[in-house]
Amino acid sequence: MQSKEENIGLSSFYRERFDSFLNNLSLAKQIKEEDIHKLRVDIKYIRSLLLLIEEFDLDTDAGSKLLKQLNGIFNSAGKLRALQVSKSLLLNSNVDIPSEIMLVLDGRMNVSVEKFGAKWSEFEILKFKKGAASLCSSLNQVNISELKIKTDSIIHDELEIVNKLFNSSQGEEYHHEIRKLLKVVKALQQLLLALQDDEKRRQALDIVNSTETLLGNWHNYLVMDKFLIKLDKELPQPSVKRILKNLKNQNNKLKLELKNEADKYLRKHF
Repeated sequence: MQSKEENIGLSSFYRERFDSFLNNLSLAKQIKEEDIHKLRVDIKYIRSLLLLIEEFDLDTDAGSKLLKQLNGIFNSAGKLRALQVSKSLLLNSNVDIPSEIMLVLDGRMNVSVEKFGAKWSEFEILKFKKGAASLCSSLNQVNISELKIKTDSIIHDELEIVNKLFNSSQGEEYHHEIRKLLKVVKALQQLLLALQDDEKRRQALDIVNSTETLLGNWHNYLVMDKFLIKLDKELPQPSVKRILKNLKNQNNKLKLELKNEADKYLRKHF
């Protein structure tokens, strides 16, 4: 028989994630790179938790409504985040960046900031709060023992897919998909730890977190690589193309180093 405290712990865990998102949504209005990143992280976290809700027969559609509401702000923040990452990597590349490149980058940034600002203004905070409150209330119906079993089963299945994807390719083909799967595993592991502390689970979470972080750093250079390829097609000046070639070579080297480091973790632990 489950205790009332366990249900309170479950709803409290979800409520904390919703509150964190709303806080970072407010901060993201300033368009700072770190705030946009935190907003995206929170939304990914919430999406994993909401997908878990679909495994239970709750008499509510609050979860699906929240997912739908998050999509617009998530996508616009993602496009802005990609440009912010590329700009940061460019400015830290130890290469003198031509004004032609910065002009293109800043132009796209301005457009992306404007679109994100529009989505930010359209986001209905009161509607989100109402949906979140409704969902948290419905979590009192969840059987915690069943939740733990199902969540562990999902984690096991996700890690099985990670293993299959990693072993099916020697290149980067599936690394981004692996990263997304590990984000789901991380969110679910943290939920289970909030319900019941366990040292073995904490160790497993540390491994997942370290691997996902390495893949996240690798992905930043992948984003940069795609941006440089677009610039190479758009900017015909020979002097700019020489700089772009240098940047691409430098970027590919760093990207490969991070991929190899992530592969060590994946090979050892997954």
